[in-house]
Amino acid sequence: MKLKFAAISIHLALGVCLVSSGVQAQEGGLDLSGWDWSATSDEAAAEPAAPAEPAKPKKPRPGETAIPDFEAEPQAAIALFPDMPNLKVIPSQKDEEMLPCGNCHQWAESDPTPRLLKEPHNNFALQHGLHGKGQFWCFTCHDLEGDGGLRTLEGETLGFDQAYVLCSQCHVQEGRDWAFGAHGKRIGSWRGERQVLNCTACHYQHRPGWLPRKALAGPAMRMGLERPEHWVPLEQRGGRDPLPTPIWERAR
Repeated sequence: MKLKFAAISIHLALGVCLVSSGVQAQEGGLDLSGWDWSATSDEAAAEPAAPAEPAKPKKPRPGETAIPDFEAEPQAAIALFPDMPNLKVIPSQKDEEMLPCGNCHQWAESDPTPRLLKEPHNNFALQHGLHGKGQFWCFTCHDLEGDGGLRTLEGETLGFDQAYVLCSQCHVQEGRDWAFGAHGKRIGSWRGERQVLNCTACHYQHRPGWLPRKALAGPAMRMGLERPEHWVPLEQRGGRDPLPTPIWERAR
């Protein structure tokens, strides 16, 4: 009980001193408007806020990466070259919330002016067509009319599952290699029906160049197998050249 009365007396004495000091300061012409008087409050001091958790990396939405859609029905490929074998094309995954484009663009007119994009189209940086001297824009490949699919350079409309036709306009050699089996991923039989991945199932359409990746370790040497003459033990090898600068960085 004595300790309680002593604490109350000390608290009252401090309050009287602070108030009297404030009155004297005001009489002396001091500006106390910026003072923090919260220390004189009877309320308990608020506990410091817990540190904010670091933001988790955003998980890419479907359509923002190059992933095959094996649940979709493969479609017969258009014959791009003479004597091209029959193919079935497996499409890439799409963002169902964003398709078809006409769900929004039937109410909002498309703006063909190159500019910084706003939501919901600000989730990527266009890193495609640097060999076109920076002239590529959304509507180089996307159709302004209809459901907002794709269009060729001549203006013919295409579906998203026909992206290989669009890519082959500029990447002719890669398109030929893809059609005849030297480029891309085969799924079906070589002797039976061939199923291949669409271009956008391996290359993300807005940044088709693959980013540098760390190489995996080589295969282990079998016991008793002689080393080649050019082989050097790991501890005697010098440093390696750094990864090359991506082409879009060198173009800046």
